[in-house]
Amino acid sequence: MLPSLNGGGAERAAVHILNTLDPRVWDRSMYLFRREGAYLDAVDGAIALSAGDDSSRLARWNALRRFFLKTRPDLIVSFLSYLSVLSAAAAARTGARVVFNQQTPMSAFLTDRDYHWRRPWHRRLFSLASRLGYQRADAVVATSKGVAADLTEAFGVPVDRIHIVHNPIDLEAIRQASTEPLERAHETAWRRPAIVAAGRLADAKNYPLMLEAFAVLRRTVPARLFILGEGERAGAMREQIAGLGLEDSVVLCGFQRNPWKYIARADVFALSSRYEGFGNVLVEAMACGVPVVATSSPGTREIVTDGEDGLLVERHEPAQLAGALERVLIDDALRQRMSERSKHTALRFALPTVAAAYARVFDEVLA
Repeated sequence: MLPSLNGGGAERAAVHILNTLDPRVWDRSMYLFRREGAYLDAVDGAIALSAGDDSSRLARWNALRRFFLKTRPDLIVSFLSYLSVLSAAAAARTGARVVFNQQTPMSAFLTDRDYHWRRPWHRRLFSLASRLGYQRADAVVATSKGVAADLTEAFGVPVDRIHIVHNPIDLEAIRQASTEPLERAHETAWRRPAIVAAGRLADAKNYPLMLEAFAVLRRTVPARLFILGEGERAGAMREQIAGLGLEDSVVLCGFQRNPWKYIARADVFALSSRYEGFGNVLVEAMACGVPVVATSSPGTREIVTDGEDGLLVERHEPAQLAGALERVLIDDALRQRMSERSKHTALRFALPTVAAAYARVFDEVLA
């Protein structure tokens, strides 16, 4: 169950997991509030895909409740919209088990300025409702140890109800897609050393820090930065790029259905997020054999071994991020060593391995 399949880590993970579950064991279906998104055609044709009535909150909830009554599922796995799913399942009275998939540290999410609960009373209400919802769910799948710890410490979720399962990465699909050519305009603009960043242009990704750090880096290294993604902060980013005098060295590439053909060509992949529950794109960069530099957060610490397959920046400040990027870009031996190690790290998150872990969780919940 998801709101839609618009591009994002949770949506991609849900599609990967559902596609890979053994159809001889599981009768698989997916329900969306809105039948839209970049990953619609990635859903296996054998999966029953349904969409509800998104005309209003009440209509959406009623449509979901009717869907549960009609299909009578044994297990409901909610990627986002947890409270709507939980209450609709309870109202349907089918006895289904309900599992939440928690992709981000909720405490950090509640401070995100891109969402309406940044207002104090909205945040308090949502926090209280979330606490109650977590207590009623049969299980919560957390994408990292940090996400799990936040659920326990801030929301009182019992440790024995939380299962830590990382997001899956389709290594073979990335390998094949990474060899495709770039769009002509971006091929023409490509210069080395090249840094690639990818993710929604939103507050949580902290692109202002990325751009400030890049401006510092440009004083010593003539690098070029390619940013993949779209979002509500695009206008502000263009203003900042102009203000820093980076128009000739920063390329905003927009949303790319195949980001890996850019990432695979990079000398380093950079992530400047305020917080990450996991960091799919870091593993994807590693699968491409590209060293990574990332700000430290619960999700990135779960993936990157500092100094081995990438660098973690503990202080989220321009000089520190710029220094880490410079270290990788000017040291060929370090970059090569990290590149080889990265490929090995990515294997931990291979799709079949993670899908099997999800199947074990689902079996346990149903038992």
